[in-house]
Amino acid sequence: MTYLDATYGEGGYTKRILDSANCSVVAIDQDPSAVEKARQLSCLYPDRLSVEWEQFGNIPKLKRTFDGIVLDIGLSSSQLDSNRGFSFQRDAPLDMRMSYTPQHGALRRLIPANIIVNQFSREKLASIFSSYGQERFAGKIAFEIEKRREQVSIDTTQQLVDVVLAAVPAAYAQKAKIHPATRVFQALRIYINDELGQLQSALAAAIEMLNPGGRLVVVSFHSLEDSIVKKFFRSASQQHERQHYMADPTSNTGADNLAETSTSVLRILTKSAVTASIAEVEKNPRSRSAKLRALERVV
Repeated sequence: MTYLDATYGEGGYTKRILDSANCSVVAIDQDPSAVEKARQLSCLYPDRLSVEWEQFGNIPKLKRTFDGIVLDIGLSSSQLDSNRGFSFQRDAPLDMRMSYTPQHGALRRLIPANIIVNQFSREKLASIFSSYGQERFAGKIAFEIEKRREQVSIDTTQQLVDVVLAAVPAAYAQKAKIHPATRVFQALRIYINDELGQLQSALAAAIEMLNPGGRLVVVSFHSLEDSIVKKFFRSASQQHERQHYMADPTSNTGADNLAETSTSVLRILTKSAVTASIAEVEKNPRSRSAKLRALERVV
């Protein structure tokens, strides 16, 4: 059996799969640092682990089918802890490109966050923060960015955090359950890496790449992603049906009395999103917002 880990990250899924069954895994990631780690791991699993540097939205390029596919649409711990600008809790250059590092170069051309923040119009910035971050103060933050960048270029995460804190009402910031800069950083990262577009492409491709009995498991970390997965699963399970006929047992005539039935090719395995337990969140606080959904290809 062969499985696809389309978002290798730290390799947790891949290692668990390989250790749990006599199988092989194809692992891909758009982050060159993750790909380097995966290739090191492949030495421990000779002929069982193959690695590709690719975006998860481009899985059709693999041109094969799998017995299971996993997508974890979130930042890895190493990305959050890196100096690539993903976290507002760490001062670093404002970059946020997942498929680029100075050491490895780029998988494809992407616009770094500092260019967007310093050169995009106030209206465009507000649209990004609102659409991809669901930020209620998108307009105020965009206005503050426009005002601040006239004085000095905004090139680090701390500079951007300072701008957000200056724009968000202090009373709201004090009562908010999350850091005021959370949604702005999320919005920029999603926009830069086309995460929602990649997710939609990956979902559409994945259900066609599953063998009968194969399962697709998707873990998302915010409502925009989870909504896409939820709606896609529902729509796909309804649309992918096979029409067939079976003899009507109450009839004695045969061909003229066939009853039409439909069998869903895809079966949703999770009626609602599966979330982390209290114990898991205590062990891994970053899992608190994770939502898992799964479906199976029946035939």
